[in-house]
Amino acid sequence: RLQIKPYGGLEVVIPPRFPRREVPYLVEKHADWIRLQLQKQVRLCESIELPRLIELAFDQSTTTLAYAGDPLEQCQQADLFIDAIDDHGRVKLLRKWLRGRAQQHFPAMLKQVSADCGLGYSRVCIRSQKTRWGSCSSTGSISLNDQLLFLPRACAEYLMVHELCHTRYPNHSRSFWALVETHCPQYRQQESLLSQAKLVIPQWFLRDLYR
Repeated sequence: RLQIKPYGGLEVVIPPRFPRREVPYLVEKHADWIRLQLQKQVRLCESIELPRLIELAFDQSTTTLAYAGDPLEQCQQADLFIDAIDDHGRVKLLRKWLRGRAQQHFPAMLKQVSADCGLGYSRVCIRSQKTRWGSCSSTGSISLNDQLLFLPRACAEYLMVHELCHTRYPNHSRSFWALVETHCPQYRQQESLLSQAKLVIPQWFLRDLYR
């Protein structure tokens, strides 16, 4: 399978037994399609505008932004001032700000969900994963994606329940899903929402994440 990852170029996915020597042939065979799709990605990156307002579904908050170079009055009235001139630096500061918001909310929330479920964990860390909303290690360390802030609180809470259940069942067996359903009867609905949730992540956030 040939696919163009968002802002990340071409990815070639092959079955385990597929001969790797055939990959260059496949790429060359579909070279015209690949070039066309990559050109679309370049135009997409160039057209993205940085936000003047950030809305977080998690806590239903809105934050107005101003950037270095904006009029003084606009900077004084904004909730958040981004002191960087180039887009790359601005996105870096915006992502740092978002990570800080996640740090404010997620550890305390996970602690409460853990207590409610009676499922413990060893530690929590906040990251910006490309494909996962969260993960749980064999030692009970739970990782949460800071992009959960763009989703409703119920989605984030379900994700925490999901990862906490992995501390007991490190798989997706029937026993695992039965435990998940015990703590979140509507888990199928939340799973469906999470499967499509990347569509609501702002493009300015994804641009540097996939570089």
